[in-house]
Amino acid sequence: MGRENYLKIVKKGGKTFIGLGIFVSIISIFMLLIFLVTDETIQVAPIIAFSIMLGLGIVLFVLGADYKKGENSRYIKKHPYVLELADSLVNPVFENDFIIISDKAISDKKNFRNIVALNNVLGIYEHIVRTNGIVTSHDIQLSSIDGREYRINVYARKRETKDDLVLTISNYCPNARVGYSPENLEYIEAKRKEYKNNTVSK
Repeated sequence: MGRENYLKIVKKGGKTFIGLGIFVSIISIFMLLIFLVTDETIQVAPIIAFSIMLGLGIVLFVLGADYKKGENSRYIKKHPYVLELADSLVNPVFENDFIIISDKAISDKKNFRNIVALNNVLGIYEHIVRTNGIVTSHDIQLSSIDGREYRINVYARKRETKDDLVLTISNYCPNARVGYSPENLEYIEAKRKEYKNNTVSK
């Protein structure tokens, strides 16, 4: 993988955000003009709604423009360690259909931007979303010390496959606890608080 591939994915994401930003902005401006020109009573609710949409479009465009800068983007400067982690994945110690693991990091194989240091993973558990009793989303979630959550899609996979994946990840993440429980959530929260306090004090 390496930083080159990681930066390519970041830039590609930037193009997507720019495209979405332009699309949302054009639609919202168009709808705003329609309401302002044709609506004699000037209803406030739709104007506010499309103004918010316009704001969202601008945010997406700005975010995409930043990602397009690659290594010089604010995103990379805020998380410079990800490039080192990406470089480490060039020589994996484990790899399957879901993940790539190096001596420093773990990455979602289908979403290379989901990359986290092994030592930073505090929790590993299954995250399931049901709609009307039917499972619509099933992920293995990794809780990082910096507050971010990383999800690896295991939807419609066999129970044995999911269990093996959780076990494998836990074997490479020395600070991680497995399972969703009050005790584990307290552990994650305490470690994150300690990390945040140490970061602020530096």
